[in-house]
Amino acid sequence: MTQKTTNNFEFNQYHLGIWYSTYRFIIATCLLVIFLFTNQRFNTDYHYPQLYLYTLMGYVSASAIQLISLKNVHFNISQQLPLLFLVDVIALSLLTLAVDGPNLQLSLLFVVTIFAASLLLNAKKALVITLIAVISVIYQLFLGSLFDFSSLNNIGNSAVLAFLFLVVYGSGQIAVKRFQLLENLNFSQSLELDRLQNLNRYILEQIEFGYLVLDENCHIVLSNPAACMLLGIPPLYGYDIYPLYKAQPDLFELLKFDQLQDGERFQFESQLSHYHMHIEVQKLMVPQQTLTLLVLQDASKLNQRVQQLKLAALGQLSASIAHEIRNPLAAIVQANELLGDSDQHQQATLSRMISKQTQRIDRIVQDTLNMVRNKETHPSQIHLGQFIPLLIQEDLSDIATQIQCKVQDKISIRFDEAQLRQVLINLIRNAIRHNSPEHSHIELNVYSHESNVRIDVRDFGRGVESKDLAYLFQPFFSTEITGTGLGLYLSHSFCEANQAKLGYVQQEQGACFRIECLRVA
Repeated sequence: MTQKTTNNFEFNQYHLGIWYSTYRFIIATCLLVIFLFTNQRFNTDYHYPQLYLYTLMGYVSASAIQLISLKNVHFNISQQLPLLFLVDVIALSLLTLAVDGPNLQLSLLFVVTIFAASLLLNAKKALVITLIAVISVIYQLFLGSLFDFSSLNNIGNSAVLAFLFLVVYGSGQIAVKRFQLLENLNFSQSLELDRLQNLNRYILEQIEFGYLVLDENCHIVLSNPAACMLLGIPPLYGYDIYPLYKAQPDLFELLKFDQLQDGERFQFESQLSHYHMHIEVQKLMVPQQTLTLLVLQDASKLNQRVQQLKLAALGQLSASIAHEIRNPLAAIVQANELLGDSDQHQQATLSRMISKQTQRIDRIVQDTLNMVRNKETHPSQIHLGQFIPLLIQEDLSDIATQIQCKVQDKISIRFDEAQLRQVLINLIRNAIRHNSPEHSHIELNVYSHESNVRIDVRDFGRGVESKDLAYLFQPFFSTEITGTGLGLYLSHSFCEANQAKLGYVQQEQGACFRIECLRVA
C-alpha cells in the first residue's frame, strides 16, 4: 500500500472514529436519562438497578473523555480506537447482567459495536473485541450463578446472541474488504484522472493557439497561457472560473453571446493587448450545459503563414509550368532548326509539328489561367433530370451516342451551373478517351444515396494504377503525353467550392469518378 493510500485510510479512520465516539456518547447519555426518569415506575425491569446506574454513569464519563481525547489527540489513532470498543463491550456486558440477561435493545447495541469494530479496526483486533463480547455474554451467566446473581434461564438467548456476534463480525469483514476494494479502485481512478488532467494541462500550455472556454453565463471556464497572453489576461485567470466582463471587458462588449454561431470567425483588437487576433467560435455540447470555445490566433502570424503557403504554391506552380512548357518548346526549337534544310514534304511535316506543339503550349497557358483565375461561385438549384440531357445535347453532341445515361426522377442539387457543366464535360471526355475499344459506351449514373446525390462517370478501360492514385487530383499530373494534367485538378477544386466531393471509386474493370453532394428537397 502506498504512503498516500495509507494516509487516506488513516484520515477516513479518524473521521469515522469521531462519528462513532459521538454516537456512543449520545447513546450512553440517553440511556442514563431514560433510566433516571423511568426508574421509579419500571423498577422491576432492572434486576440490579444500582449496577445499571453506576455502569451508565461510568459509560457516559468514559465516552466523553474518549471523545475529547480523540478530537484533540490526532496521533495514536490505532491505539485509541480499540479502547473505545473495549469500554463498549465491558459497559454493555454489565448492563446486560444488570437487566438479568440479554434483551433486544442491548443486543442491538452489541451488534452495532461489533460491526463498527470490524469497519474501524484491523481483522485481528476486531476478532478480539468480538470474542470478548461473546465471552462476556456467555460466561457472565455462569459467573452470576456462582454468586447467586442470576439463573441459567437465559443461556439459550445468550448463545444465540454470541452466534449473532460472530455472524456480524464475518459480515463486517466482508464489508471491509468490499470497501477497501472500492477505495483502491477509486484511488487508482483518481490517479489516472489526475494524470490525464496534468497531461491535458501540459498540452494546452504547449499549444501555440489560444483556447478560451466560456459557459452560459459568459464566465471563463478554461484558458491556456497562449489565450491569456493574446488577450492580456493575467495567468491567474487561466486556472479559475472568472467573469469575462472583468477579465476582458473589450471582448465581452464585442460578443453577442446568445447569437454566436458555430464556425463563426471574426477579428478582434483590445486596449489590454497589442495583438491583432483572429477568433473562431466552436460550440461544445457537454452534459447539462453548452460551452463555447474561442480559438484565438495572432492574425499577423496567421497572415505570415498564409503568405508563405502562397509563395510555396506559386513556386511549385511556376516549376510545374516551366517543366510542362519546356518539352513542346524544345520540340519547336528543334523543328525550326531542321526547317531550313528540309524538302517541301519534310517542311510540311515540321510545320504541323510546330503548330501542334504551339497549340499544346497555348492549352497549357489557358488551363493555367483557368486554374488561377479567382472566379466567384454562384450556386443555384439544378434539376439534374433536365440539366444532364441538355448538357449532352449542347456540349457533348459529338459523343452523345457513346454515353449511356441513367438519371433518377426529381433529383436536385445546389451547384454553380457553369462549373458543374465544366466538371462533367472533363469527366465524360476523359472517360471516352480511356474507354476500352470492346465497349461502345460509358456510363453516367445519377442517383440518391441517403441524404446525398451521387453522379458516377464510369468507363471500362484499364483504370487508374494504384501507384498513380495519390497524384490523381494534383495539378500537371497526367498519364497522357498530350495531357496537361489540369482537368481533374480544376474539377476537384470546383466541387470543393460548391461543398461537394469528387473522388475515385475502385472498380473491377475501368475507372469510376464520383461527384457527391447534398440533395435539395
